[in-house]
Formats: sequence, C-alpha cells, structure tokens
Amino acid sequence: MSITGFGANQRIRITRIGGSSANARVNGQGALEVDNLDRGTYRVGPREGRGGTITCTKAPAPVAVNISDADVVATKPDTPTVKCNQVTPVTFEGTLTGTGTGDIRIVWVSPDTGKRSEPTMKFTGPSSKTPAFVVNAPSRANPAEPRPTVKAQLLVPRQGSETGVASAVFTVTLHCEAGT
Repeated sequence: MSITGFGANQRIRITRIGGSSANARVNGQGALEVDNLDRGTYRVGPREGRGGTITCTKAPAPVAVNISDADVVATKPDTPTVKCNQVTPVTFEGTLTGTGTGDIRIVWVSPDTGKRSEPTMKFTGPSSKTPAFVVNAPSRANPAEPRPTVKAQLLVPRQGSETGVASAVFTVTLHCEAGT
C-alpha cells in the first residue's frame, strides 16, 4: 500500500481500526510504502493531530493447507480391563483430512483434566496422523464409584486464510478389573 500526501520526512501514525498502531516516517517526497498489512480499515495521519482513513483490500497470502475433517481414537490402554484404583494413562491419536501440504498448528485439550498441548505438525494430505496426546484417567477410591472417564478434543484452528476449523471429541470410559 502506498501512503502519500505528507510533508517530507514527516512522522505519521498508522492505526488499524479496532487494533494496534505503529509509528512511521515518510520519505523526502512525503510517501511511504507499507507491506504485509492485514485486510481492514486503517487511520493514517500525523503523529500529532487527525488523519484520514484508508481501506486495505489486499488479502493475506493463502495457506497451503485446508483441513476439512478431524477424527480421534484412543490407542491405549491396549488391554480390555485396567486397575481402576490406579491412575491410568490414556493415549489419544488423531487423523486429519484435507488438501495441500505444509506445517499446521493443532490443539489438544482435555476438559476433564485441564491438560492442553499445541504442537505444530507437517500435514502431507490427503490425510495425516497427529502427534499423540496422553491424558491420565483418574483413579477411584472404591469399586462402588463410577468407572473413570477421560475426554480429549482435537481442534484444528483456522490457519491463515483457511475458511474453517475442524474438531473432534473422543471419550474413554475405562473397564475395571474386579475389586478395583
């Protein structure tokens, strides 16, 4: 975007409406070239005083990946029953489906435990496995209590100019050995 019409070497302020601002100085011809602005409306004017508004219509560069679906499974524990009077690690794995190739950020969340992980992974389309996420299912004090349950959610937030997000939730209820 070109900003012109200021006095030579004048200090100006560029403010995104509803966002942040930055100071700059125009060149000897009263102009400034600004790159990498997000789409939006900006107020540009002298550092002291009022200025006019301009609209930046150049969209951010598109990302190379668009995720359309997320699936989650629990892969461990791999035995049919566990000792429910002990904490049991549960491993969740995800599979993402989409188009393109590139690095993306994913978010694992366990609402039961508050555990959260936000790794970056390489998506190689049309589907890719995510890094595993391990959550500890709680122990129970006596066999009369309900079976321990743990939940994990896999979120793929918007990546750059991607149009949507993908999410999947999986709940595991442990099968308890007798007397535990």
